[in-house]
Amino acid sequence: MNIRRFETNDMAAVIQLANEYAEFDASITEADLAISRSFPDGLIVAEDCGHILGFVFGHPRDVPAAALERWGATSTGYVELLAVHPNYRNRGIGTRLVKELFGAFKRAGVDYVTLHCPAEAGEAKRVYEELGFHVLAYEMGMKL
Repeated sequence: MNIRRFETNDMAAVIQLANEYAEFDASITEADLAISRSFPDGLIVAEDCGHILGFVFGHPRDVPAAALERWGATSTGYVELLAVHPNYRNRGIGTRLVKELFGAFKRAGVDYVTLHCPAEAGEAKRVYEELGFHVLAYEMGMKL
């Protein structure tokens, strides 16, 4: 298995993985990944024999100075999406992808990382907790 930076010809496989196996409220399109052009090191894939098994997508993110101070940080990054095909889960692929993203963040001067994890994404939550993430807030919703 190879962990590498995203290439343009990976787009269809990444979008398919995102829409079939990541937890979020809307379909992902190529336009949703456009921010990766400003931080190309933040879109990383895991592949084996030319087949994309998973990916992670993250980027630097501006946050208010008060948050940076509270977190003891100077610059933040955000993990936008992580998806691994179910047939390849529990093999450390998601962990390897996120650690590779951490390396890209560090090279860019990022020293604090945030993300949102849907309540129903139990496997992803476990991976994030094992990597050292902790709950900062709860996002709640209610239909009126």
